[in-house]
Amino acid sequence: MAVAIRTLLLNCLTTHYAPLWSEVFTPDFTQQRWSQPHNPRLPQDFFARLTPAWQRHCALRTDYARRMALVEIDVLVAQALGLTLDELLLVYRVQFPVMQQYERDTWYDLHGRIVFTNSKGLVGVGLPRKGGAAQPRARLTLPEGTVRDGQFGWEDVQGLHDGTVVQQWGQDDTLPTGPYRKERRWVAPFARASREDDYRTAWAFFAAQAAVPTSANNSLQR
Repeated sequence: MAVAIRTLLLNCLTTHYAPLWSEVFTPDFTQQRWSQPHNPRLPQDFFARLTPAWQRHCALRTDYARRMALVEIDVLVAQALGLTLDELLLVYRVQFPVMQQYERDTWYDLHGRIVFTNSKGLVGVGLPRKGGAAQPRARLTLPEGTVRDGQFGWEDVQGLHDGTVVQQWGQDDTLPTGPYRKERRWVAPFARASREDDYRTAWAFFAAQAAVPTSANNSLQR
């Protein structure tokens, strides 16, 4: 059930999925929880707000929440297949070097949006590494109210104080209605996520729920 729910949340993004959603929805959907109940970058009330009729808020839309759903699916499937935590970690380390490279330099804001990533599959997501004249206009609003305008890149904002707001404006031509002026917004602090650490946390969480034993051999965990 937990795998199916997370799969639906990742895929049911538009009203075209409303019939499917209504067909499979059960009250158990609203009883689900994240494996990290105190993580501020996750919408902790998300599952409780799900409704039998599909609404826009029935889909996972932030970068961080979608990533966490994929992490939890990995763990749930591994447990269902009878793998150990060590084996799941080994598969990740050996088979997914590119994903590891991207995880090491992808940063999320306080609300789970990607503010910078080196992923070649996410071109245009977040800020560029360096600012400059070719970049869209941006604004920094510091917690005490100081405002700075410029054309900033990731290297300019990486160490900003908590609560600083980064705004950037540019043309978006991805909608069928034509181009429009779009604002992008990120709030510090910015942080990376560790897939291995998240695997361990999720494993313990779901193991406690389903009485799945953790690996007795911890030699591969560090």
